[in-house]
Amino acid sequence: MSNQDKAIELVQLTDPHLYADQSVGLYGVNSFQSFEAVVNKALEQTMDVAVISGDLVHDESEQGYQHLRQVLERLKVPTHLIPGNHDDAGFMQSEFGQGVISCDKQIRMGQWQLLLLNSQLPGQVGGHLDDKELRWLERALTKSDAPYSMIFLHHNPVPVGCKWLDPLGLGNPEKLFEVIAAHPQVKAVVWGHVHQEFDEERAGVRLLSTPSTCIQFKPGVEEFELDYLPPGYRWFRLHPDGQLETGVRRLARVPEGLDPGAAGYGI
Repeated sequence: MSNQDKAIELVQLTDPHLYADQSVGLYGVNSFQSFEAVVNKALEQTMDVAVISGDLVHDESEQGYQHLRQVLERLKVPTHLIPGNHDDAGFMQSEFGQGVISCDKQIRMGQWQLLLLNSQLPGQVGGHLDDKELRWLERALTKSDAPYSMIFLHHNPVPVGCKWLDPLGLGNPEKLFEVIAAHPQVKAVVWGHVHQEFDEERAGVRLLSTPSTCIQFKPGVEEFELDYLPPGYRWFRLHPDGQLETGVRRLARVPEGLDPGAAGYGI
């Protein structure tokens, strides 16, 4: 069977919120240890490629990105990074410019094209796709002969049903969906940021978010509230005929130390 004829096994990890100090984290959860545990869980499955969709290093420290590399090197597959609102995008480019772990924005695998967008708005929690990014997306979709495409970004382009969180998503989603509407090869849009699972379909496009590898936000609430669910990741099986299978796998238990009263997210 040729590479063009086999299904692609993709793993998405998101929002690890690492620090220079490996002993700290969010709301009592050690984010480095939790990230390691989720990566170990992901290593139990077959994997061809991984996407890490932002909020990689909470304190934006050089040491934090070194810790990230240390863990991701164990995946031993091409791994592609997107900045979130808690990231230093410039440092990411210098640290992960090329190689097995990279910030490559356009990846062709078999019949599929993966397109990674930077929705970071420096100094802001919410996101935005500037004109340059949107033009790049339009060109990438127009010029590629890949029959099917997936788009990844950090910020949610649709409301997920949390009154406090939805205003902090992508600020100009209509611009993204204008581009997508002109390109029916787009099969899915996938993001992080919201620390919870989301799965809907709009005009034939699957809309998906993924749990954090650290703490989880409770869905469907008006004010910030943690959810007592284990961290996890999302898996994809991308078939050569354009069919997409996906699901979420979580750790068996909530990380030790979870404390809603501890120092935390800081939105």
